[in-house]
Amino acid sequence: MYKVGEIINHNKKDKIIKDFRPNLDNNLNATLVTAKIIIFYLFIGFTWILTSDYFVNLFVDDPERIIRIQSIKGFAYVIVTAIIFYIIIHKSIQMYIATISDLKMAYTGLDLSHQKALELDDKLFKVAYYDSLTGLPNKVLLEKTVSKYIEDHPQDGMIGFIYFDIDEFSNINEVKGHSFGDQLLQQIANLLNSKIEAPNMLARTGGDEFVLALFELNQLETYIPQVEYYINLIRTTFVLDEDDFFITYSVGVALYPDNGKDYITLLRHADAAQSIAKSKGKDQIVIFDDEMVTMIKQQTELLNYLRHAIANEEFSLHYQPIINLKDDQTSGVEALIRWQHPVKGFIPPLEFISISEKNGYIKEISEWVFKEVANQYEAWNIEGKQFRISINISPIMLMYDKFIPYMNEWIQTYHLDSSQITLEITESAIIEDIQKSVHVLKQLKKLGFIIALDDFGTGYSSLTYLQKLPIDIIKIDRSFISNIKPNTEEFHVLRYMIELAHHLNLLVVAEGIETIEQANMVKKYDVDLAQGYYFCRPMPQLRVIEYLKENKTN
Repeated sequence: MYKVGEIINHNKKDKIIKDFRPNLDNNLNATLVTAKIIIFYLFIGFTWILTSDYFVNLFVDDPERIIRIQSIKGFAYVIVTAIIFYIIIHKSIQMYIATISDLKMAYTGLDLSHQKALELDDKLFKVAYYDSLTGLPNKVLLEKTVSKYIEDHPQDGMIGFIYFDIDEFSNINEVKGHSFGDQLLQQIANLLNSKIEAPNMLARTGGDEFVLALFELNQLETYIPQVEYYINLIRTTFVLDEDDFFITYSVGVALYPDNGKDYITLLRHADAAQSIAKSKGKDQIVIFDDEMVTMIKQQTELLNYLRHAIANEEFSLHYQPIINLKDDQTSGVEALIRWQHPVKGFIPPLEFISISEKNGYIKEISEWVFKEVANQYEAWNIEGKQFRISINISPIMLMYDKFIPYMNEWIQTYHLDSSQITLEITESAIIEDIQKSVHVLKQLKKLGFIIALDDFGTGYSSLTYLQKLPIDIIKIDRSFISNIKPNTEEFHVLRYMIELAHHLNLLVVAEGIETIEQANMVKKYDVDLAQGYYFCRPMPQLRVIEYLKENKTN
């Protein structure tokens, strides 16, 4: 693996050499001086020996004096020689000691530089390969580890790739704050990581997303129980600021080599399985299979079509009349988006709305709907009566920070009467973040909009939160209407919901009316409004207007 410490810190090395070069140069100069002294001494010595006898014999005739002079000359030469050699040896010792000292200092400097390089290497390694919040390996180290294992085990290896995130994590951040959300991530990471043994690896790949890689699996039969074991460890209650939160997870599982032979493929397939787990209601474990490959290809193809549809405005609006059951007259219409693809033909909203929400296109589509409704708004003034228009609002738009300013600008720009516009919000969208939803709905009410709770009855907390919501209308989901029969459990639930809504001064709309029996039944139990194929199918605006005029509705 790449190590920063293996690279020499050239800047520090150059600085050390620069700092000690004067001392090294001085030592070199001292050596040269010493050599010059020795050469000079030898030259003087030979000159003294050769010339001194000549001059003594030239000027002195007495043999005894010559002998005495020779003795003194020899003694003087020995003294001078001793002094010169002492100077040379002492200088050499000083140079040697200085050199040793300089080398020690240089070594100490290099050693400190090496230690600092190792410390820097360790810090950079942690930053590059580990998550700062949880201390877990990050996606970079995970990819390297998985890829290395696959490279070393091309035939006999098996990896369990478990991709999961926390259900409703955004709610915790909204209710308790991001600091408590971080605490939850740390608690989950510590709890699960404490039970994982090498070579298995738990990594945080971003946000509330984790990947657990199980290496060296021997039997497929033991694989799923292992996945369930690890998820159940953290599928428990966590305490945040003295509040209990029972945490569940949406889990997608892919297996090497059956579901992918490289890291990217395994991640993509595990992510696809996790998306299906979420669509099934969360708190699910979904194993990737070959059918999902086809689904992924279809979704990718649909996503490409969707990009072109937005750019080319391939969408249109159809409208379905909403009937007042008190007088059988049309009181308004619901705007429904339609997509007629030039090659694939009609693509149902259920298919492309969800994928647009997941991939960040719902804002552009929603803004197109608002613009188109505004452009067609005046046409709904038929014979002096302005029909109410209902528009479906995506949960993504409801949570959009600039949604309220956008809606205010929308009605101002197009001079719309907001009291004639109903905004339909799904029950599941509101329950997902009840506090923020209530705040946004109150702001919309201040702007004058009518608020309808769509698909009522499909959420587990419908009756609990109904009285807290700033709404005007509930729309009973078609699932309560389509198969309902008198004196059944569903029948009594329907009657109770209608009575409860009226008790709260809410209007009730029945969706999905397809037969006269269903129409008579909901009318009998005081449902206020209804819509469905029994009355009229969704149609383009001009055809709906013709329909209204032909039936002489108000």
